[in-house]
Amino acid sequence: MEDFGLMENFNQLKRKLDAMSVPELYEYVRVKYPENEELALGSKKIIIRKILNFERNLLNELETAGQ
Repeated sequence: MEDFGLMENFNQLKRKLDAMSVPELYEYVRVKYPENEELALGSKKIIIRKILNFERNLLNELETAGQ
């Protein structure tokens, strides 16, 4: 069941990001990931994919560290 919750969280994040304009996405990355501003480079679709991949990798690292 926990995996479903994680997928729902990623779907919610994707919907939130899809609703943003490119300038809003840039500002979101600048505020939320100040050490990773390269996430804001590219087209809207690429920026969203980079953010989702970054969040997924972060989650995987936390799960690995917890095991």
